[in-house]
Amino acid sequence: MTTVADDRARALTRASADAAALAGAGGPACVTVRCHRRAAAAATRTGSGPVDLRRITDHTRQNTTAFALVPGADGGPYGVRHAAVDGYGTDAVREVVSRAVDGDRLGAPAGPDLPLAVPPAGERDAADLVEAILRRLPGVAGYEVIAEAHTVVEERLFVPARGLAVRETLRTAAVVVDVLGAGRRIADADAGWSGEVPEGLDSLAERVEAAVRRAGARPRTVAPRVQLLLVDGSAGAFLHEVCGHLLESTGHRPSLLAQDGGRPVAFDGLGVDDDPTRALSFGAHRYTMLGEPTRRRPLLTAGRLTGLLADTPDGPWRTEDARYAPQPRMSHLALAPAPAPTALDTALGETTAPVIRVHRLGFGSLDHRDGTVVLEVKDATYRDGTAEHRLEPFVVTAEARQLLLEVRALGCAATVRPWSAYCLATSGSLPVGATTPTLLTGVVTTHPHRRLAPPRAAVARTAPGPGA
Repeated sequence: MTTVADDRARALTRASADAAALAGAGGPACVTVRCHRRAAAAATRTGSGPVDLRRITDHTRQNTTAFALVPGADGGPYGVRHAAVDGYGTDAVREVVSRAVDGDRLGAPAGPDLPLAVPPAGERDAADLVEAILRRLPGVAGYEVIAEAHTVVEERLFVPARGLAVRETLRTAAVVVDVLGAGRRIADADAGWSGEVPEGLDSLAERVEAAVRRAGARPRTVAPRVQLLLVDGSAGAFLHEVCGHLLESTGHRPSLLAQDGGRPVAFDGLGVDDDPTRALSFGAHRYTMLGEPTRRRPLLTAGRLTGLLADTPDGPWRTEDARYAPQPRMSHLALAPAPAPTALDTALGETTAPVIRVHRLGFGSLDHRDGTVVLEVKDATYRDGTAEHRLEPFVVTAEARQLLLEVRALGCAATVRPWSAYCLATSGSLPVGATTPTLLTGVVTTHPHRRLAPPRAAVARTAPGPGA
């Protein structure tokens, strides 16, 4: 008589033997079996009226992917070999490996189809999350408040071509809150996390109420040239575009700073790491798509380039799901704060253009060909004496490498705030985050606001931050 443990051991042995066929070209390879469950809900409340709760979706999917790195000519940059099939058993592994190795069949199946993963249990109910945030928002009476949330729980089994198989369970959740007045969105805020639900919903409610107060300030036109004081975690979106994407580097699309290793490329106060192991950070994970343990990667040290997010065997390979081939992608950027507040105070006293307090950046993009970065400023204020003015959304366009060099100062540890978003790229939409202090830029040129992406759809808009 065989036990479940015996069946699992035989299944892993069979899967490992099949996965080994992926490494025939000499590069590292891995088969990943995924069981993924997603649930979403939305709730609306007008004034102090009742909550209208809607469960949007709750579904489970299983798929298996094969991923291998193939050395280029003369051992040059790696190419990516990728295939995917539905299913999560030993037959799915055999099928996906067959597709990945140029369609070569592996022969007849060696025994019955055995499952390699089980559908994950449910996570905290998305409906509970949206109801919880609405209960924490007494200060927005008179407005319509829409809260949306989704939860994702995913079990992954990594079967490397060489080495032992490893399992990982990923849990993520996100909440987005929109406040409408007369049918027009006047304020929004969001939060995302990985792992267990943090005690962060109270702070989200406080950010919503602060955004509503700012929306009531007298409007003012932004000056043509300003300096941005990025507060409330908005420096995370700035850093994501002008540093994170700039340092993602592949043989097909090398970073514009790929040849500057060890050289000063940024303000000498910038120390930036990418850390996918950071607890509760949106997008935290323990293994790359090659089944290798993730690790903290220094990118900038005192303004010098000390690392890239590169397509090497030990690179930070990520993908949204089986539809996309993995790519080296950032996870959570950590910017070290200044040891004391005096440097920022001094820099503010030496500014040469009006200082705009940016509470929230919207969509952003980086052109990898020339380093042009576009940032949408969604929520910003300007103080004129004792009066605070609200600024209508505007756009900043600059060259990313120059922006990094012209950062003027950082806030101390007391100003550090988290940021989270979904980032869109060729490997799909991935949860990313950052932990940053307040940041003061050099002088930038502003432009009239233009829409950088379509409005969020009712279901899809549960992504926080610039990815929303």
